Amino acid sequence: MRYTDLGASKWKSSALGFGCSAVMGRVGRKQSLRAMSQAYDAGITFFDTARSYGYGESEAIVGEFLRGRRERVILSTKFGIVPVRPSGWKRSFIPIVRTAVGLVPSIRKLIRRQVRAQLEEQQFTRDVLRCSVEESLRQLRTDYIDILFLHSPSITVLRRDDLFEELEKLVATGRVRAVGISAEPELITAVLQSTPTQLSAMQFPVNLFDISLVRHIKAAQNRGLIFTANHPFGGPDRLEESRKQLEKLSSSPGVSPELRSKLRSGGDRTLGEVILNLILTDTGIQVVVPSMMKLSHLRANIQAVSNCRFTREELAWIRCSLGRPPADGVNSQCHDRLPAPL
Repeated sequence: MRYTDLGASKWKSSALGFGCSAVMGRVGRKQSLRAMSQAYDAGITFFDTARSYGYGESEAIVGEFLRGRRERVILSTKFGIVPVRPSGWKRSFIPIVRTAVGLVPSIRKLIRRQVRAQLEEQQFTRDVLRCSVEESLRQLRTDYIDILFLHSPSITVLRRDDLFEELEKLVATGRVRAVGISAEPELITAVLQSTPTQLSAMQFPVNLFDISLVRHIKAAQNRGLIFTANHPFGGPDRLEESRKQLEKLSSSPGVSPELRSKLRSGGDRTLGEVILNLILTDTGIQVVVPSMMKLSHLRANIQAVSNCRFTREELAWIRCSLGRPPADGVNSQCHDRLPAPL
């Protein structure tokens, strides 16, 4: 496993984290516990959850998993999106929904819309913060949260002095060790241009379809922030689009024969190698957090991060080509970054 230092902290974490958004969502208790245990045994030490994940039940299962392991894990959770607990008869349908998603993946979008309707977003009052942290600590069976993320806040929330005063109290008491935001790239970009001193961690989606944020992160590296990236594969609905994107890159006239051969070999192995290392190599991002509920996905991602066939120069060329694609699909500004074959 590959390990990294997190920002200005003295924490060391696996570069590959475990995203718990599927825990008690599309995956039930038994499979969730098995997947997290397999990840931990494989050397993964960063686990990311939220109050809203899994119909509000993800934290409880993560807490069950953490027994006897807490001191060896970096744990992040989120507040600001409050789950509305389903009523008894609705809860009885959750296992049916999980089975349906497994059998008919195409209904995932419909299910996501239904789940979103069960959430109350933009809940950033001081009272909600206090209650949310107390509930997270109880469910997670821990005395402290390593990183508490504000979950998809608006820019106005980040100007709330009363909220950050409360967050500072939580840090001062040791119940929270670091405060950050988990948001879309547009908000992260705005925050990086005028980072509030209270924030020490940032989480955001980075994938083949949106990699532009990387240049802002590199510019902010000297601030000692913790950067974690989620949704690296763009979600299960975009895997095929990702494959097509790499195939298009491999056909670019500016690509070297060696890189073309790598891009066209290995199938999903190549996809994982490119995406995960594109995010982790020379970007300032310390941890990438995919969802890995299957052992095959876990093993493939660990292999991709630990034994990458692509050089730093090749990854830089791919990143540049994806970041500023011209009309013909080839970025001439990137060609000089890729050494010519011998």
